[in-house]
Amino acid sequence: MNRTLVKICGVRDLETVEVCVDAGAQFVGVVVVPSSPRFVTPSEARTLALEIADLGAMPVAVVRLPIDGEAAAALEAFPILQFHGDETPEALAPYRAWECWRGLHFAPTATMEWLASGRVTRLVVDGPVAGSGVSFDHAAFGALPVEARRRCLLAGGLNEENVGAAIRVAKPAGVDVSSGVERTRGVKDHDKIRRFIAAVHEADA
Repeated sequence: MNRTLVKICGVRDLETVEVCVDAGAQFVGVVVVPSSPRFVTPSEARTLALEIADLGAMPVAVVRLPIDGEAAAALEAFPILQFHGDETPEALAPYRAWECWRGLHFAPTATMEWLASGRVTRLVVDGPVAGSGVSFDHAAFGALPVEARRRCLLAGGLNEENVGAAIRVAKPAGVDVSSGVERTRGVKDHDKIRRFIAAVHEADA
């Protein structure tokens, strides 16, 4: 049986990186979008990316176009870029050197169109407002073809209490959480991270 992948997003410090990887996260997201409460500077992002990779997980840079020169230089430390703006498939063409993911509000048609575009490896399928902790219809996502679901991470409103049910209904490749493992907005809670990942593993059992 395939294990559900876990991405902890919006990590801002090295101690939290260690907690995420030690608990079993395969991906750790670092936000370089200045408007986000989870923003880190390009220099901090590079340091975090190197630490994530050194510990054996995959660092993911969450970005939004346009990307300025300083941020672009920091992205060289990341193998994966996750676009979270109004990007079109064509706008991702200059980023072929990276594995590209796209965050989007769930809609069956848009999801299938992006997967067919040839521009993304994975989608992070979110609720109506990314980063808000608001969920969406997991049953509708679960109705997508299995080939599509296996290229998507489920996000939006997930926490240690509901992630198991979400996995069983939606059957995604993985789950992505940020606000659901925070003490306050933008500040990660290490115990919540551990309990969230444990709940994912329990759902897989």
